[in-house]
Formats: sequence, C-alpha cells, structure tokens
Amino acid sequence: MVDRIITKDSLQQMIDVGGDRAVRIVGRALVVLFERQTAEEKRINSTNVHNNVGFTSADGQSGVLSAKAFLKNKTLTDWQFERWARKNKKGYSRITKYWRQLDDAAKIKSKQQ
Repeated sequence: MVDRIITKDSLQQMIDVGGDRAVRIVGRALVVLFERQTAEEKRINSTNVHNNVGFTSADGQSGVLSAKAFLKNKTLTDWQFERWARKNKKGYSRITKYWRQLDDAAKIKSKQQ
C-alpha cells in the first residue's frame, strides 16, 4: 500500500476548518499547482499543454491568477477563495480534484527534508 500524505478527504477536512488557515491551505495548494505549469502557461495565465500537470484547462486562468495573487499578497480575495473552496454536490471543493498532484509534491518535499 502506498503511503499518502494528502488525500482528497484530508484536504477537504483542512479546508472545512475555515478562516485564515483554510485560505492559506488553498493558496499554498494553488502555488504548488502553479509551479507545475509550464513557463508559457505561467506567462499567458492559461493552460494550453494538456500534460495532466498543473491546472486543467477549465481552471487554468483563474488558477494561475489566484496563485500569482497569493504569492504577491500572501492571501486570496474572497471570490478567489470561494471559487476554490465551494463544494460540489459530492461535498468536495474544486481544489480537491488536484489532491494527487498535491500529494506527489508533499512526498517530494518530505524526501528533501
């Protein structure tokens, strides 16, 4: 069995805490995904390479812009947080669909420490 650092459910539980902590968690997750975008995608604020890394094309523009805003301001605006934390019919936030990439990044970071 593969050890997971982040799961879809654990990520959702962290977001459900709410408040500033949830904003930081979502913001940091956006930055991890942003860092996985290609240089061109970062430059044009979009996703145009379909490589299953970084944001999907549906989330590309808002993902890149939200990550850049978090890097600059160390927080997200209300609408940015709401977009990524709003739950779907199954009870999961938009950001949770990226849990596997976030888990991979967490594993890499833990090996480096």
